[in-house]
Amino acid sequence: MEELTIDAAICSDYERLLKESQRGLVAWRERSEEVSRFGLQGKNIGDELQKLQADYAAAYHRLEQHGKTCILCQFTIGLTENEAPSSVFISPRRELPA
Repeated sequence: MEELTIDAAICSDYERLLKESQRGLVAWRERSEEVSRFGLQGKNIGDELQKLQADYAAAYHRLEQHGKTCILCQFTIGLTENEAPSSVFISPRRELPA
C-alpha cells in the first residue's frame, strides 16, 4: 500500500522535465567525448558543443524551476516554499525509460 502512495505522488511534469534534462546532458557529454577522442576542432565544433551545453542548461533550469513552483513536487520531496530543491544527479550513461 505504501508503494502505491509513493508512485501516485510522482509529478508527470517533473518526470518529463527530468528526462529532457538527462537527454540534454547525455547528448552534450557524448559529443564532447567524441570531439576529444577524435581531436575534432574548429568553429563549427565549438558552436555545436556550446549549443548542446546551452540546451542542457536550459532543460535543467526548467526542471529546477518546476521543482520550486509545483506543489506536488514540493510535497513529494518535502520542501517548504523557502527552500530550493537540492540538485538532481543525472547519470550521463543511463537513459530513463520513455
